[in-house]
Amino acid sequence: MTVPTEVERQNAAAGPAADPVAAKGTVKQRQAQFVEAYLRHRFTDRLDHFERGRKRYSSARTWTVAIAAALFIAAAAAAAVGMADGPRRALWGFAATTLAALATAVSLYEATFGFRRLARENATTSVALQRLAVDGPTPDDVDDERLVAFVTEVESVLRYGR
Repeated sequence: MTVPTEVERQNAAAGPAADPVAAKGTVKQRQAQFVEAYLRHRFTDRLDHFERGRKRYSSARTWTVAIAAALFIAAAAAAAVGMADGPRRALWGFAATTLAALATAVSLYEATFGFRRLARENATTSVALQRLAVDGPTPDDVDDERLVAFVTEVESVLRYGR
């Protein structure tokens, strides 16, 4: 039986944290836990947010364009009926003008809020995040440099949207 050395007695008294091999194992475990939590709570949450935004703004643009087109078509129809109905031409002209004004207001609403631009920005950010997810670390395969680079890139995409 061998007598423990002074260093071995100090390591045993300090616990597993003083052992460099055990400490390295805990660092890897903590990095894996961080990657798992970051991917689940920050990355996936933000990716879902941008996907929902893209769908919402695309849908809003589709609806506003469709409504404006329907109103313009109705205005043209009212103008055509007004040309054929002589006694009530002023009434049909008023209806055509009102419908055209409403269509213009809907088009202005769409342009003011920039649904196309917002949908495109959300789509661009979503694609950038998806590309980072392909090359990003997994909880099983992580190291310090890769983890820092991944988090930096993700936060840059979230901040600037590209």
